[in-house]
Amino acid sequence: LAAGLSMGCTGSRNTNLSPRTATPTAESTHLFETTFQTHRRGVPPENVKAWVVIGLPLYPMQPVPNAVNRFEALLPLPADRPVLRYRYKFEFLYPGVLDNRINSTMSPEYELPIPQASKAP
Repeated sequence: LAAGLSMGCTGSRNTNLSPRTATPTAESTHLFETTFQTHRRGVPPENVKAWVVIGLPLYPMQPVPNAVNRFEALLPLPADRPVLRYRYKFEFLYPGVLDNRINSTMSPEYELPIPQASKAP
């Protein structure tokens, strides 16, 4: 019974706020934005870290000023791929019985279509 009660309080989720398609820019960058919510008690916003995961590399996200548990990162887009697959990773500290504990979670995978530059004939 105790295991069932504790599992009901530990869920977390994110909301992907990034545009669903990349808009061509001179810098070839894209703004990744997300929010994070956890049902675990005692997780202050300053104890949450977020990354964009593209393949194996992790790219740190910055907290959005004046917003709680909202993060953003401006990243370069690869020129050699028509679609970019990415996820968000979150890590947070929560109070344990004797000390703070670390937990992490990953978002589902998202796809970002990347418009290809037209080639001259």
